[in-house]
Amino acid sequence: MNNKNWLAGIAAIGALAFGTPAAQAALVCTGCEYDDAAAGTYVGLYNPDNFDFGTFQHSDVGMANGPNTAFEDFWVFDVDPAGSGSISADFTAFTNISGFTGQLFADGGSTCAGNTCSTVVTGALLATENSVNRRWEIMANSLPAGRYILRVTGTTNATETSAYTGQLAFIPEPGTLALLGLGLIGMGVSARRRRS
Repeated sequence: MNNKNWLAGIAAIGALAFGTPAAQAALVCTGCEYDDAAAGTYVGLYNPDNFDFGTFQHSDVGMANGPNTAFEDFWVFDVDPAGSGSISADFTAFTNISGFTGQLFADGGSTCAGNTCSTVVTGALLATENSVNRRWEIMANSLPAGRYILRVTGTTNATETSAYTGQLAFIPEPGTLALLGLGLIGMGVSARRRRS
């Protein structure tokens, strides 16, 4: 996994209100190439059982799209097995972005290999978050195993370079953690009995 980093100790994961499945999947791009936030950039496979973390960024969105210009980025990732996570992104005051929004979609048939997605197809819209204090966060509870599309939109700064960074964090379900804890306790009791 590229760029794995995250602050330790993530708060409890909130519930994600899933939207109604889309009537038709929407084709986003074909022939997408991997670049700094090029449409359809693949950011990896995440395993919630292993406390899996990663990052994404668009460091030159202002230069790439021009000042005071709307932009749209797509990030593609897989989750396996099912689990919960948090997806967030932020920008600094210096790289101001207006209308900064994140949307999480189920996959509608995207094709990715390595860091390149030859096609990106959005399925059902699962969540939308708008920035507050230069940041938004999507809490994803009990995501089924599968592929997901993150759409990031906004309008670049009128006078300065615009940029943003994002984080993905996937952790075990609370029930999985409880079972793991019970298993560890059981192993301790068993080891103590063997010594007696």
